[in-house]
Amino acid sequence: MTNDTLHTILNKFDICESTITFLRHNENRTYRVDDAHGTSYLLRIHQPVKESMAGMQHTYDGLLAELKMLDALANQNHLIVQAPLRNREGELITVLEHEGQQLNCSILTWLEGRDLQKEDVTNREVVQQLGFQLAELHSFFRQYPHEGMETRPSQGIAYNTGMIDTIKKGLVLELFTATDVSIIEKTILLINSRLEGNGLTPESWGLIHGDLGLGNIIVTPEGKLSFIDFGFFGPGYYLTDVAMGASMIPVEHRNLFLEAYYGHKHVHENELLLIEGFMLLSIIGFYAFMMGNESVHDWMREHMPQLCTKQCLPYLSGERIFYTS
Repeated sequence: MTNDTLHTILNKFDICESTITFLRHNENRTYRVDDAHGTSYLLRIHQPVKESMAGMQHTYDGLLAELKMLDALANQNHLIVQAPLRNREGELITVLEHEGQQLNCSILTWLEGRDLQKEDVTNREVVQQLGFQLAELHSFFRQYPHEGMETRPSQGIAYNTGMIDTIKKGLVLELFTATDVSIIEKTILLINSRLEGNGLTPESWGLIHGDLGLGNIIVTPEGKLSFIDFGFFGPGYYLTDVAMGASMIPVEHRNLFLEAYYGHKHVHENELLLIEGFMLLSIIGFYAFMMGNESVHDWMREHMPQLCTKQCLPYLSGERIFYTS
């Protein structure tokens, strides 16, 4: 995409005389924009690198729901987030006509910092901060209006079941063995049966970030943590985020994370069992989402047998994996 095209978008936001730096093209095309006054922004063109990665989050209505939520989240005083900008017409989304396509574009404020690293979460204070802030985020989501969320990705039992069919496509692509696919299917079905047994309650189901990982958490120069990339924000089990958070943390600090999130030390065994299931679902979900991306196929071939042997089979046999994997 040419600089002239990008400047056409920026001009709709009255951002002129700017320097544009390409960042990456994955779920979206992203660019850093530095204007003449020294202010920086994040420009997002919502076009995934692979068609198979496109989802509800890329549609106009789906993106608008994300941006409205970010606008509300940025106006509270507890969490550091990137705020969306409105264009000259007051709209959060600018539609670009490009090569016969209509592309949705948005601009967020820039957040200085770096990605959270594995070394960071060996620090007990960082682990506690992560737990506290995730609890704060979920507290915001609990009071945020849930209307209109049918336009956002939903990570429930049906989503889990759909992953089975996606993983089975790996057989045709010769990514996975029939044995490994069978283990994944049994794992998901077991997790779903446990979720069905617990039902949906306001305490268990609501709005979630949906894609917590080291690359989606920024450490600011002041040492504060900030959640970014709400592309998978939408309805889901709160424990999805809790499990993703725990997965980033060394096993010896995971209880500290849970204590910070819940506000108490004791976590019920049934709750821990569900968290373990969601930890596995987050990994399986990555495989499913990246199935159409040939650049990670070799990685998948190598790591799927390890996932099945070291985590799924112990989980299926009733072993505790929260403190071992």
